Amino acid sequence: MAGAEVYAELLDSFGLAGFRYSPLGLRDGILAQMLAEQDARTTAHREFEHERWESVLATARRYGVDPKQAEPVRAHAVQLYRELKALHELPAEYESWLAAAAMLRDTGKFINHQGHHRHSQYIVSSSEIYGLGQVQRTLVSAIARYLGKSRPQPGDRALRNIPAEEHKNVHRAVVLLRLAVALNQDRASDVLRVAVKVYPKRVYLEIEPGRTGAELELWSLRKEADYFREVFGRELFATLA
Repeated sequence: MAGAEVYAELLDSFGLAGFRYSPLGLRDGILAQMLAEQDARTTAHREFEHERWESVLATARRYGVDPKQAEPVRAHAVQLYRELKALHELPAEYESWLAAAAMLRDTGKFINHQGHHRHSQYIVSSSEIYGLGQVQRTLVSAIARYLGKSRPQPGDRALRNIPAEEHKNVHRAVVLLRLAVALNQDRASDVLRVAVKVYPKRVYLEIEPGRTGAELELWSLRKEADYFREVFGRELFATLA
């Protein structure tokens, strides 16, 4: 009765209609996560991935991000990850971390639009997101951090708790997310389609323009060419299909 009274008071105080609880314990969750991470063919893995993504979406909504508006950036980030895999050579888990960073990159606007990338890094690294441990959240937050003028530097706070051997991977993931953001500059237009072509010394992004054109996206992509060359050692060209 005493415990029920505590929950009743919480529901009344916060205007909640109800609550859910799990009949399982912490050990059950640890075992399920271990199985899901070891074997991608299991039902546990699919359920784990689904619950983790739902937690990412819930965090985005909590800080005022509309997942529908962020979805095109996520989709382009995942496309670039897959089609440039031979170039970036990132581990498989970076695909989901990159998707999470794309969805959560604007959470910092909840605090302040000015310098919001720094705030996003703080929010993501400090939030409890199911399926993402502290190091993983730090990695996701670092990828979301460097979408403005700054570039990752070894002494940065965002990289301080990330193993040194992961810094190169963070750099590469940041470039992919920056390209995905560049592909979605004009929110009034329909989502642009992009074809990726990789050559020994250059990479082409061929854009199929939307109803309102793609001039702003082309300009934004070309601004990323120097950073792309710095990280990947290849020239980046953005053209209309």
